[in-house]
Amino acid sequence: MKYRFAVIDAESGLTVGYCRDVVGLTGELIVETYEKVIFEQFVFNEDFIGNITKTKQSVYNLYIAILNDEEKVIGSYYYHLPESYIIDKLNYNKGNFNLELTGILETKPSPVELRLWEFLKGAQLLENNIWQGFSKEERSGWLNVTRIHSASNHFARLDKRGEVYTLDGEYILDFTTFFIALGEAINGPGGYYGFSLDSISDCLCGDFGTVGPFTIHWKNAHFFLERFEEEWDKEERCYGFSPQQYFMDLLTILVSGGVTVNLVSN
Repeated sequence: MKYRFAVIDAESGLTVGYCRDVVGLTGELIVETYEKVIFEQFVFNEDFIGNITKTKQSVYNLYIAILNDEEKVIGSYYYHLPESYIIDKLNYNKGNFNLELTGILETKPSPVELRLWEFLKGAQLLENNIWQGFSKEERSGWLNVTRIHSASNHFARLDKRGEVYTLDGEYILDFTTFFIALGEAINGPGGYYGFSLDSISDCLCGDFGTVGPFTIHWKNAHFFLERFEEEWDKEERCYGFSPQQYFMDLLTILVSGGVTVNLVSN
């Protein structure tokens, strides 16, 4: 049986066990003020059981990890239990069973976001621009998936310098697609390099694939403001800034981080 999810102890980093499916990860199962999560066909990890007999017999801070087709972690969601889950022989000698826990999901992914993880599970490399045909909700979900995937696979990497990265404004409809396109240009399909002004400042500090000096060659940049002006809805207007102001703030952050931005209309 191939497992699709793992439960990881946040304190020790040890894998508690594996399961075939997770029900309630989107927060739809409410018990009083908590979210109930059911780990279907759950089985304890033998290495974890061997370890807890020496160190601990309970868990309360967990990561619900998503596994790829090779059963390696590609992303995770934090899950806090208000009361410790006690692990005893009656539990870990059950074999496969449905493990039910009640706690607090720090982040609740949408069903759309969960479905998008399938793109990162296979052994085949992703193609460029798979997100171009996505709906607005899917694009938002994809940006969050790439962010979580980057955090879960944030092993030491060498930051490049002096590279030139090309963005095609023809495909950039809003700030969400800008960050998706930037992450892909720098780190390849499914890559991540920020999702907001604050986060891109963090990325420019290092460990996200590149640091300044580098160059962004933004083709057809005029399309961005033209299209985004039309989509700027009332909810975003209430924040008190315009797409033009956000755009200028973005350029200021990039330039201050040693990035040369070439805006080209062609």
